Amino acid sequence: MEDALSADVDIAEPLEATAVSLPGIELAEALHHHQYPALVRFLLLHGASWPEAQDAAQDAFTQMCAPGLSITHPRAWLRTVAWRSWVRQQVKLEETCEEMPESQISLHWQTPAQAAEMGEEERRVIALLLQLPAKQRAAMAWHLDGFTTEESARAMGTTQAAVRQNLTRARAALKTGLRLEGHFEQAERKV
Repeated sequence: MEDALSADVDIAEPLEATAVSLPGIELAEALHHHQYPALVRFLLLHGASWPEAQDAAQDAFTQMCAPGLSITHPRAWLRTVAWRSWVRQQVKLEETCEEMPESQISLHWQTPAQAAEMGEEERRVIALLLQLPAKQRAAMAWHLDGFTTEESARAMGTTQAAVRQNLTRARAALKTGLRLEGHFEQAERKV
């Protein structure tokens, strides 16, 4: 619990308007409406189920309200704390692991509104994302949320080269899964 409460997630984030440290409870009130859905989506892309993502996101906002906590980069802090909360949900107390657990592949996390808005192609992409290895899925989730490779590497506790490699592999797997490579070759032959 201590690591989740530490506000020193050292991520310099150009996506955030301010680098001034603010009290956590003020940030939670200001960010909850806008960041909660984005945080849930971030966790879903990691492979969390809908209830797990909601629980972990809410846990992050709850931890943000801890007395005396002040946060400089709230978006990165929220994602890191929510991800850790989700991983804790996956690991039983008697288990120990150095790697994050593989998720159970499930596409049953959509709310009725999301299911109505989500097209067939988007469902295919999400299904492919959930089949990626955990590190590739994590790198892609941070990337899709607008973080740089440097920010992602710091948050994931790895190197920028590893993040770039995992992104490259994830993109290649998605292209193959969506059969995009054949479309590009056919388009080149026509030209």
